[in-house]
Amino acid sequence: MSLRFACLMILTLPLVAQAGETAALPAAGGLRMWAGLAVVMALILLLYAAAQRWLRWPTGGRSGVIRIRETRPLGPKKYLYLVQVRDRELLLGVTAERICLLNDAPLPDGDEPVDGAENQIFSQMLRKRLKERP
Repeated sequence: MSLRFACLMILTLPLVAQAGETAALPAAGGLRMWAGLAVVMALILLLYAAAQRWLRWPTGGRSGVIRIRETRPLGPKKYLYLVQVRDRELLLGVTAERICLLNDAPLPDGDEPVDGAENQIFSQMLRKRLKERP
């Protein structure tokens, strides 16, 4: 029995010594943790920067054919979108389950409003088109 106890003590001796070292320097453990966190965060930022530079993300840039002219929330997860596609304007009703085309009209002549006037034009067009619907 004493041989088993001696073997057990010999095998657990490195664990006891390691626990003593950690208890002697508690600040070193915290410093080590923060250093590890900083390394992981730097790695994440580096991967993000590399992805932005070399990977092609689908963009909804302003130079494309499709422009979202206006968005209006109607309720939780319910929106109206006024979308311009080439020479057409589409009024879309969007919910969490589906997208409905509410109106499709040609783009009025000379309709390229400045940013401040878009909101007013959208309101006028919406009122006009809602009156036209049966």
